[in-house]
Amino acid sequence: MMSKRTTTTNVIRTLILICIVATSITSTAQLTLLNKNVRKQTLRNEKPEQGPNARFFTSSFYGLSFVLPIMENDSMAIRTNASSHQWLLGSRYKLKLNEFFALGSDIFYMRQSFRIKQDSATNLLSLGYENDKQRFSFHTLGLGLHVRINFNQRGNYLGKYLDLGAEGHYVLGERLFARNNVDATLNNGSKNIRVSQSKLDYTKDLQQYAVVRFGWSKILLTARYRFSDIFTASQNMNNGHQLPELPRLSVGLEIMTWSNTKSKHDDTQY
Repeated sequence: MMSKRTTTTNVIRTLILICIVATSITSTAQLTLLNKNVRKQTLRNEKPEQGPNARFFTSSFYGLSFVLPIMENDSMAIRTNASSHQWLLGSRYKLKLNEFFALGSDIFYMRQSFRIKQDSATNLLSLGYENDKQRFSFHTLGLGLHVRINFNQRGNYLGKYLDLGAEGHYVLGERLFARNNVDATLNNGSKNIRVSQSKLDYTKDLQQYAVVRFGWSKILLTARYRFSDIFTASQNMNNGHQLPELPRLSVGLEIMTWSNTKSKHDDTQY
């Protein structure tokens, strides 16, 4: 028969073993929980090195806007359908200042086209003559600066924001195009005459714009207003007097087409 001393010793050994096992399990659980919490805390505190909400962010964009001749009663008349428009393609760089403000810069190519309304009295580009179709267009290289205002705190994505900016454009070239349908018997068998004029001496080389953009993720509503004049006085046009200006306001959309959205932690949405 087992003695009382032996029984007591076995009980003590059993209790010690139970304590060792319990302590081991508790320590492991605490270590796992600690590691998990540290990981989460690290992800919360670390800022992504790349991505829409990183300090540096680069993207490309495409934009299409339509001219609105609603602010100048004395401007040269244009057709108000989609034939008077502008499109642009470029790259945008953002420097994040804090959660709510950022600075940005753009470089882009823009082409703008105006479908001139034909009236022999008011169309000074073809004074005294009405064309079947007439279009004035130009293309520019633009540089822009803007301030971005973010409306709410967010993770590593764009959210909702407002851009307020200014742009300077250098005119790369311009063209005045006219087309007229004629009797083929009077035009060597051809039914239309096309005339294209370039290197015009009554246009300016530099243009300035103000721009406002409201963005939601990769889609932006845009409004652009031209402060500068397109035309300048020339002895070869309108008897030396400056031509009436073309409409200055355009409204449209921009879409982000590419961005460096890869972040250091792909699973972070904090």
